[in-house]
Amino acid sequence: MKARLNMEKAGKRTRDIRFYSAKNNTVVLVHTQAARDFARRLDADPHVKCYEPGCPLESGRYQHVSPVGIRKSYFETEWATDFFVTYDDDRTAAIELVRVDDLQKRATVEKLEFSRRYWEALDIGRWTVAIVGRF
Repeated sequence: MKARLNMEKAGKRTRDIRFYSAKNNTVVLVHTQAARDFARRLDADPHVKCYEPGCPLESGRYQHVSPVGIRKSYFETEWATDFFVTYDDDRTAAIELVRVDDLQKRATVEKLEFSRRYWEALDIGRWTVAIVGRF
């Protein structure tokens, strides 16, 4: 399992942080300390059943994402959502991590909107952005 931040391109070369996740009963992989810290919060949350860091988006489903205001090249790229969470009542959530200063960047906003529209088209229970510290 891998976690990228701010819906990064799948397969992007980054450093790896591996750790054992009690919620997932396996070793998971993230690429930043912020993602590691967020995963710790998920592991400690009694309402979280399990989570998947670096959840890949299926490019075959991109056709259901409205292209308005999003670069065409984003539809030709493999992406991964930072965390896909399943709660103890079987609700699900897609969570993107982002630094507050990155919200000023058009590319960041477009990626977040792409993710939101993707998960909305799949009728995911909840989509959210978590503001995190330094990466």
